[in-house]
Amino acid sequence: MIATIAQWRGFKAATWLGWEISSNWTRPLMFLIYSVLRPISAAFILVVMYRVISGRAPGTTDYLAFLVSGVAFWSFVQYGFAGLSNGMAEDRGEYRMLKYVYTSPVDFYLYLFGRGLAQLASAVASALIVLVVATIALSLPIDPLRVNYPLLVVGSVLALAAVIGMAMAYGFLQLQAVDAHGYGELGASVLYVISGAIFPITVLPGILATIASLSPLVYWMELIRRSLLGSHAIRMFPTLSDADVLLRLVVTTVATLLLAHLVFSWADRRARRRGLIDMESNW
Repeated sequence: MIATIAQWRGFKAATWLGWEISSNWTRPLMFLIYSVLRPISAAFILVVMYRVISGRAPGTTDYLAFLVSGVAFWSFVQYGFAGLSNGMAEDRGEYRMLKYVYTSPVDFYLYLFGRGLAQLASAVASALIVLVVATIALSLPIDPLRVNYPLLVVGSVLALAAVIGMAMAYGFLQLQAVDAHGYGELGASVLYVISGAIFPITVLPGILATIASLSPLVYWMELIRRSLLGSHAIRMFPTLSDADVLLRLVVTTVATLLLAHLVFSWADRRARRRGLIDMESNW
């Protein structure tokens, strides 16, 4: 019982620490405004680009809904993946506390999970506001009364678990690098291209499309659009039912978590042998 309480306190401390660091120690309201304006600006930049290129071609509204929904929910990956993976290098080199956290009684997995969940509030708020603003401004076919909320929540929870698992493994791999500055954003950008966030994966070259189909993020994006847009959704997997897509999301999430655990364990052993955890510099 005492050990459980200690782990819970450590988890709460890690979550609060993650929030404070990601917000650069500023006031919650100011950080929330920034977290909302960033994805809104990114979404509308893409919208303007698409409007200029396509004009008023038929089907424009449906594709805009496809585009905006993907960009809105991508904040989960941007904050969760890049924020957590970069945070591990920052804890070591900037704050010089990684070695103390690693050797503390709190389970290191639990600490990293708390750091990852710290991004959740900003991600949820930014996704909701982007969808509301875009729906009103662009007349997107999103009806709040017809959204499949259970499917949306289940898919997002599974995707968040996969993102945090990937970020943990990727972050430990970054500790092996001589200079890992910006690698978190680089990894998130790669996932952005192959996730189906801004275009269907069918437009990718064959090998990239195959790799993308093994990612849980693709099936998460598909479920998001089906739950939000219903019959107006542009489907990347038109032959699959909602249950089939959810099953693929579950399978790929479990496989991703297992692979992430193997990579994390290997990188952990290698970092301990080479003394990378208790370094005081990232260079």
